[in-house]
Amino acid sequence: MADKKPALDDPRQGPLNPAAGDGVVVVQDPPNAAMHMTPDEADISGIRMLDAADRARIPPRSRGAKEK
Repeated sequence: MADKKPALDDPRQGPLNPAAGDGVVVVQDPPNAAMHMTPDEADISGIRMLDAADRARIPPRSRGAKEK
């Protein structure tokens, strides 16, 4: 499924694309109005949010750290 930009008159926004930071999850440019998604887009958004939340909880490894 390709993520394409919706037409200006289309209320659908597509799935969210969150990013994980150091202890935070960031969703860039969330819309001010209600979001309209297909059930598949909502599933994808939820999975992406859970994945970003998991990555945000993991402390970053220092550059000199060796894997065990």
